[in-house]
Amino acid sequence: MKKIIYITFLATLLFACKNNKKEEDSNIVDANPQTTSSESSIKTIQKLTPLSNEQLKAAFPKRLYDLKLDKDPVITGQSILGHFGGRKISLEVTDATGESKKRAIYFLNTLNNKNFEDTADIKYIKKERNGIATFATQYIGSHTKLEFLYKSRFYIYLLSEMNPDELWEAFDINALKNLK
Repeated sequence: MKKIIYITFLATLLFACKNNKKEEDSNIVDANPQTTSSESSIKTIQKLTPLSNEQLKAAFPKRLYDLKLDKDPVITGQSILGHFGGRKISLEVTDATGESKKRAIYFLNTLNNKNFEDTADIKYIKKERNGIATFATQYIGSHTKLEFLYKSRFYIYLLSEMNPDELWEAFDINALKNLK
């Protein structure tokens, strides 16, 4: 008789906990509406056909304002990397379609995460610039990484020894107009 009562108690406890978990999950989804838009963006990205290496190279900018491309950009997978003005600015463009969607997912998760705390050496900055949500990591006294999604498809990564606002000003968003 004790075993039956014990088993019934455990089954009730398990069933009750299982229902609570589902309620908590639904509350989490409702609390963060940006997650749903991020998921729909990711689903859209997955359906697109990646650009070929030739298309990526043709669309990559040859100049950023007065800074010329140092040498031919390097293409790896669906990414292209080039340096401008004697490595004053480095630009990486990743076509975040298909298998490269992980870069876009990482960026969207980073953008939605609100748990970044500045330290004495690192400053995190989320800011909308020209209507584009950007995420910057500024290593005090060193360099800045600036990341954003362009046209909800291309993951852009900039690196320079400037502060984020100077880097954004030095970077010409119109240089990416050939990315389609």
